Amino acid sequence: MKINLDKRKIGWVLLAGIACGAVVWALSVPITGRLEPFDSPGPYYIVAMLISGILAALPAPRYWWAAVIGIFMGERIYAFVMIPNTRGWLLFGIFMGVLTLTWVPSAIGALTVYIISIVNRWRARRRQDD
Repeated sequence: MKINLDKRKIGWVLLAGIACGAVVWALSVPITGRLEPFDSPGPYYIVAMLISGILAALPAPRYWWAAVIGIFMGERIYAFVMIPNTRGWLLFGIFMGVLTLTWVPSAIGALTVYIISIVNRWRARRRQDD
């Protein structure tokens, strides 16, 4: 079984994910007053991650999983570059991010875009057959 991967499309989705993940962190202080978005009270982090998943998957919904990876990377890159006192915690942050499932809202958003694209293709084919 051969899997056909369009590396260019995966790259765009990954890049969009990195940008979205960084924006989640960048907007944390202005919106919540907290340096780290997952420390914010209320639904900011969950909603921001869900929206990030949706936006990052839009360039190529088929590669929704690359959006999730990109968002996760974007968060870590932003924290490492812009918040120097978190650098010592980078590996711990990666481990805890995976363990505490902070990536799930972005996966739900990205997967939703993919499912909607499948439904839209199916509807278009059905209309053509009629």
